Parts: sequence; structure tokens; C-alpha cells
Amino acid sequence: MEVFAVTIFVSLMFAVLFAALYLAERTQKRRGSIEQDALLPLDDSGCMPAAISTPSSSHDQHLRHQSTH
Repeated sequence: MEVFAVTIFVSLMFAVLFAALYLAERTQKRRGSIEQDALLPLDDSGCMPAAISTPSSSHDQHLRHQSTH
């Protein structure tokens, strides 16, 4: 019977922990969520982000720079 009491106690602790973390997440000042932040690179709000330098384009720029010197 002690096993049932421990199981119920641990389950209640997990429920309280979940509720506390959920409420903490809901009351954060920040309006966005992790999922929304992850989708920001796909945002089509009209402004173009700076070009991301890839290793191949960096290498091409380096070769162009060397050829001018």
C-alpha cells in the first residue's frame, strides 16, 4: 500500500510542477514563443535580411579580392 501512496504523491508533484511551469510560461513579458522565434527567418514582412555568408560565397569573394591585388 505504501507504493500507491508514493506513486500518487509523485504524480501530484509532477502535476504541480507542470502547472507552475505552464503558468510561468504564460505570464512571461515576452509575447512570442519558441516556436514563433524559430519561424522568424521565414517571415515575409517585406524587409530583406542581410545575406548570409556561406563558405562557398566567402571563398569566391576571397578569390576575387586576391585577383584584384
